[in-house]
Amino acid sequence: MTQADVLPSISLEVFSHHHEVIIVGGGIIGSLIAYTLRRAGAEVIMLDAGFEGEATRASAGMLAPYPEGLAGELLEWAEESIALYPALVAELQEQTGIAVPFSLEGTGLVMPGGEDHLSVWPSLASLNLRGRSYPGGYVHPLRLKEALWQAFQRMGGLVLRAEALLVTPGRVETDRGALLGSHIVLATGAWSGRFGLGVQPVKGEAMWLETAPPTIPLFFEEGYLLPRDGGLYVGATQREGWRPGVDLIGLQWLISFVHNHVPHLETAPIGALLWGYRPMGTLQVGEIASGLYAATGHGRNGVLLAPATAQRIARSILGVSPRRSRG
Repeated sequence: MTQADVLPSISLEVFSHHHEVIIVGGGIIGSLIAYTLRRAGAEVIMLDAGFEGEATRASAGMLAPYPEGLAGELLEWAEESIALYPALVAELQEQTGIAVPFSLEGTGLVMPGGEDHLSVWPSLASLNLRGRSYPGGYVHPLRLKEALWQAFQRMGGLVLRAEALLVTPGRVETDRGALLGSHIVLATGAWSGRFGLGVQPVKGEAMWLETAPPTIPLFFEEGYLLPRDGGLYVGATQREGWRPGVDLIGLQWLISFVHNHVPHLETAPIGALLWGYRPMGTLQVGEIASGLYAATGHGRNGVLLAPATAQRIARSILGVSPRRSRG
């Protein structure tokens, strides 16, 4: 449990107060939108249902648009987000004291006959990894969310543990009562389908190995490896539906991936198994009805596209650049 999972008590007056902005969803996307708006001077309350399987809890945190094959407008969003991350991480650490592991030292795409020799794994120097090097890196999603929540609340933002049951312009019905607001943002991830948005859950399963990682994220044909908490993050499956947990099929896929690409690590201890639901479908970022906004459908690029998404939603609500405080 992180500090972001421990919420202060909130007065029941929040249910009688008319809010300026209500954010439905407290993952990376919702948290960064809430933080961006509050930093610009908006009054914001963020709802978090605490669902098991939230994508942030298992996310790799890749900042790797080129190995992911992004192009066109999505690539522009990704490059914008990557440019925003250094200042964001530094700002959050200054405000909260929470160190958010973050790197922009590059990424690698491993492929036979690649033009670059990827000498990025000191503990496995004998590996002759060839491929292509790209800009990018990674950020630790859980530490990022923890810092965003803490900074948001320190600025006077409210976080309410509640499940949204019905959302209409100006009103959010929750399992704890109804909330009224001028602007409502659906940052509901894989659960967006319940609000009529074209998103389906696709489960990603990953594991964390107690072994020395490469210095940068490495992509292979069907999976990837990256540094995480002093060990190695190995991911990830893509399986449709709501079946929870890491099952034997998922574990077999992960073990086979290691066996096929880095068999040197087959004896590394498994420190943790991770899973979460990605919101796959149509990317929707913007106003979908009067005062009602969507920020969902990011697939496995939610962390990568989060800053650009927050900028667009905040600009739409505020009518000005969110970097400028109104107060």
